[in-house]
Amino acid sequence: MKKVLLPMMAIACGVSTFAQTKTFAITSEKKGEFTWTAIRELDFSTGEYTKTLFTKSAQQNLMMRGTNGNAVNNQSFINGRGVAAAAFDKNTNRLYFSEMYGNTLKFVDIANSTTGSLSVGENNDARFSTGTKKVDESNVITRMAFTNEGIGYALTNDASSLIKFTTGANATVTNLGAINDSKKNKDISIHTQCTSWGGDMIGDIYGNLYLVTMRNNVFKININKMEAEFVGTIKNLPATFTTNGAAADDDGNILLSSASNADSYFKVNASTLEAVAIKGGKDMYNVSDLANSNLVYQRKPIASNAAITTAIAEVSIYPNPAVGKTFNVSLNKLDAGNYNMILTDVNGKSVLTKQININGLSMENVVLPKAATAGIYMLRVVDNNGKTVSTNRIVIQ
Repeated sequence: MKKVLLPMMAIACGVSTFAQTKTFAITSEKKGEFTWTAIRELDFSTGEYTKTLFTKSAQQNLMMRGTNGNAVNNQSFINGRGVAAAAFDKNTNRLYFSEMYGNTLKFVDIANSTTGSLSVGENNDARFSTGTKKVDESNVITRMAFTNEGIGYALTNDASSLIKFTTGANATVTNLGAINDSKKNKDISIHTQCTSWGGDMIGDIYGNLYLVTMRNNVFKININKMEAEFVGTIKNLPATFTTNGAAADDDGNILLSSASNADSYFKVNASTLEAVAIKGGKDMYNVSDLANSNLVYQRKPIASNAAITTAIAEVSIYPNPAVGKTFNVSLNKLDAGNYNMILTDVNGKSVLTKQININGLSMENVVLPKAATAGIYMLRVVDNNGKTVSTNRIVIQ
């Protein structure tokens, strides 16, 4: 996040509450401060901080678990400039972060931390390098996220360096170079300071990164193409709200926090970019970064990857995942009659509807429209009365 402080003012906002995976927040030590040296757990369903993992002022026992084995204390674990970027790795159950103007990949080992004793680490063998001798505000790392594949990525303010990193015993760091602007971007660039520096990143279910900049602009980063497409500007945010922390909720919406405005958090529909205020708890800290294990566009997990069916229906899809834009649907044990097969994307938007007639075992071939992209879809079979008799998940590659 870029540390730009704006005047604080009370904002009257709407309220939204919802269930939420545990989220880690980098906050100020005290209310109204702008030092990003505290790590807390935030429950977005209540707006309350449920646990404080670390503050520089507390006399905590820090257990070092990094590769260098050096002793560590509260004053050296997070430097005076504070945390610049953070991301949560669900595979190792660690909160990774880098400090402002720092180049060491550090982490909090959540699984091995206990009350009053924090398990921490740093890997000096895996240092962030932007390829320049001078580290200034342009090439400092301020955005970090993990993708759906469990790979970490960190991005400099000016997007001149996208850095890929792995976790575990043999951590690696690779500078992939600069992000290019999509031809669709026209007048807005991911490299421009006034529109596109700071903020935070989140992974999505398709393997992309979503960057929400300090000025509330959203870019979708295609890692394979090393290209950023400007999606739009988030709507309905207060004038004093700068995005400094971003994560996703259990339904794949975007969650936002601000270093400049501690009046409310916000939930943003990733498709429409419409923001709704979230009720905060009694303790509202300024927040510079958010991190959790959720992904943009995800949905609450279903019980099984297998078909969800009623007692009368047996529906299967193959191949699944489907390669290309065609797949077969086998339907069995359905009463004779007319049905509709409805394919929707992760946002619930209808992609294809096909009317079918069932009289015994039926096999249907489905060809997706050319505009359909790779990702996760839901296929519903609906009878003439509008009742859903089967729901299946399918992955299109």
